[in-house]
Amino acid sequence: MKALIVCKHPEGAVTANVCKLIEKDFSPVYAWRNNLSKSHLKDIDIVIAIGGDGTVLSASHFLIDKPLLAVNSSPETSEGALTTILIDDLDKKLKEIKENAFKEEKLERIEILINNKPLDVLALNEVFIANDKAHLISRYKLKFNDGEEEQRSSGLIFSTGTGSTAWFKSAGGEQFSPQSRFIKMIVREPYIRRLLKFSMLRETIHENQEIEIIPLVPSILVIDSIREIKLKRYDSIKVKISKYPLRRII
Repeated sequence: MKALIVCKHPEGAVTANVCKLIEKDFSPVYAWRNNLSKSHLKDIDIVIAIGGDGTVLSASHFLIDKPLLAVNSSPETSEGALTTILIDDLDKKLKEIKENAFKEEKLERIEILINNKPLDVLALNEVFIANDKAHLISRYKLKFNDGEEEQRSSGLIFSTGTGSTAWFKSAGGEQFSPQSRFIKMIVREPYIRRLLKFSMLRETIHENQEIEIIPLVPSILVIDSIREIKLKRYDSIKVKISKYPLRRII
């Protein structure tokens, strides 16, 4: 069985010890989380993320149908909201995987299309769209459910249930299940005045629906606070629930 091991740091005593465990039963391929690309997944049977939540998010981005094992390598310093096991439990879990006796859960994700071209990256937590200069107001047009509205705000957050406990919640959103087959959108700090009244401030994008965002100023799209994509004025960005939930080993 061939395993892709994604680490926060390519070196270190903890990583070295973990890799020795994995090498007993798996043929490992290594990737540093900041350099991870779709090409690393060629012929891979399983992905093992060793680190904290940032490492798990990065490791999940290019996965389509392979399972992910998320290992918290430093519970003293990492929240580990997305990890499922600690280093001490790794040997037992690897035996379960080798014997195909493991359990998994599905975490819904977000697909993004830019000018009708789907990105290779799927978002596990959230997608953020805003002015590419954080101190300037975001201007954009929303199209959803046969409605259309031009808005000004400090940005848009589109969240999965997994991400609803993080940035989305801090921005005023309500938590929902990671298995929910929908995305929730919240407008951050809408610029409402006497002549500016918005109706699309909180939306739910269900399965088989999509919402379109058209930036009216140079903007940025950020996936899980990790990957950034520059957007031009009048680009078409479409956001919808992905057909490929993440298969997380538990």
